[in-house]
Amino acid sequence: MSDKKILYISTAKDRHDKREWSGTVYYSLHALEAAGYTVDYLCALNDIKQDVVDKLWVRYWCWIAEHLKKNVRFDESFYTARMMRRVLAKIDYSGYDIIFVPTDMCIVSALPSHVKQKIVHLVDAPVQSLFEYYTEFSNLTRQNRLEAAILTKRAFRRADLIIASSAWCKNEAVKHCGVATDKIAVVEFGANMDDVDIPEIIHDYNPSKPLRIYWSGVNWVRKGGEVAFDCCKELIRRGHDIEFHITGMRELPEGTENQPWVYNHGFLNKNNPDEYRRLIEIMSQQDIFLFPSRAECSSIALCEANAFGLPCFVYDTGGTANYVRNGHNGYMLPLSANGMDFADKIEWCRKTDVISEMSKTARRTYLEKLNWTTWRNKVRSAISNIYE
Repeated sequence: MSDKKILYISTAKDRHDKREWSGTVYYSLHALEAAGYTVDYLCALNDIKQDVVDKLWVRYWCWIAEHLKKNVRFDESFYTARMMRRVLAKIDYSGYDIIFVPTDMCIVSALPSHVKQKIVHLVDAPVQSLFEYYTEFSNLTRQNRLEAAILTKRAFRRADLIIASSAWCKNEAVKHCGVATDKIAVVEFGANMDDVDIPEIIHDYNPSKPLRIYWSGVNWVRKGGEVAFDCCKELIRRGHDIEFHITGMRELPEGTENQPWVYNHGFLNKNNPDEYRRLIEIMSQQDIFLFPSRAECSSIALCEANAFGLPCFVYDTGGTANYVRNGHNGYMLPLSANGMDFADKIEWCRKTDVISEMSKTARRTYLEKLNWTTWRNKVRSAISNIYE
């Protein structure tokens, strides 16, 4: 199968951008090349020009959003699919065996009907599962929800193979889109860092030193920043020596930024070599990863935390169960849990001295499952199956 030629289509302007879809576009593309495939890249937004209809459509959407006080997502609309269709209609697909599309249902839906190559669609959730789950997919107009759902069903049904990043994603695809289970392969994501840059760290936690708790995210609310902050504050109230380290936030919410035990390292861009190395340095110094995100499909942050041997304390939501096992490489708490509940669990782990053991298991979870070498081998096998 490695003699197959792939056309990889995404919305990233640059195939080397490590920020697009949290770096998953970059790492999945390179994993396919490492699997032996010849991979060409195409940006589905190349040379897009709005015509009169496009401009009128945008004005209509903006008017609706303003007057109905609703959110609008152009990325999941007929408007975007229509513009992509004009770009994709110009492409010669004859030299390719496989069309590989990560996350974007509009691209799959916009592919010309004459395209007979195998279509592989990499996803972490059908859009229907995100409505009122992710903040950015909440309070959408009825029309926006309808268009997004239609595009998703069309894409999922047209794909010859769906690579789902979790069992939850697979179940949601079957539930909302009627996809046959035998054309869905569950393959977890890997850590979006180069393997050679990740130090072989096993944390032998010393209880006489401050417990370094790490949180990362750009969305303070959805990613549970406040819950993590409350947890650390409660642990300090109980007499524990805590340091709370944060990346991803340029500025912290009011009331959080002036605490002496809070260290905000800001937003670090992986495309910048210096900031990338700084991120690795910060993560190498942590003890646990506290990530109480209330809405999460398949978090790359969990893959990276495991790579650095950080036990993960998270909510049991979305596809998280594919990345964290209770008592193995961390703990999942119910969505009803608050900062005090997370403090209880972390305090228990500290007192029973299981943090060091879970650190070893976290690192082993990364080496065995949450890496792009494992991903490429599983995906190569799944692609082989669609040719049988």
